[in-house]
Amino acid sequence: MNFFNMKTFATIAAATALTSAPAIAQQAMPQQQRETQIERATDAELDKFLAANGKVKTIATDMQSELETAESQAEATEITKSAEKDMIDAIEEEGLTTNRFNEIVRMAQTDPETNQRLRAELEG
Repeated sequence: MNFFNMKTFATIAAATALTSAPAIAQQAMPQQQRETQIERATDAELDKFLAANGKVKTIATDMQSELETAESQAEATEITKSAEKDMIDAIEEEGLTTNRFNEIVRMAQTDPETNQRLRAELEG
């Protein structure tokens, strides 16, 4: 059975999405307002983000595999809770808060310079 928690899906999507398409809520805001809401990430923060993002992707992949074999909603819930905790721990171990991690994800979606830097690091 395949059980999936939408909160976990959102966490995974945020963590693994480094696309140029802005989120729906961000599309409704004027460009200048979006840029002023998020403080630009430093090179050190981007490095921390990349390290955390790699760990989060691994956790998400492992979680998805486990969810595919979950035999009950209770088991699926336990898998997602454990994965969410592991994701938060991985982000914090790299020296970021989950809020800052998510801000950098949004920045990568709306700021071409940040997006290009992160993509270059991921591909390089």
